Amino acid sequence: MENIDYNSVKRKIERERCIKHNKNPKFEKTSKGFNISACCEDFRSKMLKKTEKIMAEETKLAVEQMLKKAFR
Repeated sequence: MENIDYNSVKRKIERERCIKHNKNPKFEKTSKGFNISACCEDFRSKMLKKTEKIMAEETKLAVEQMLKKAFR
């Protein structure tokens, strides 16, 4: 969906820090979705779960905006 704000998702994810290594993950938008690079697999899986929640919120916002524009 082209209306999703991937920059917002990127900021929210890259703001997090690994409690073991004190490093931030890297969020990359790809042609097939997104990719997250992290210092360890535990932190990466945690960030993937968080990204799923954030993407659901962003998708909901994008759909709401499209519906508002459609029914004006």
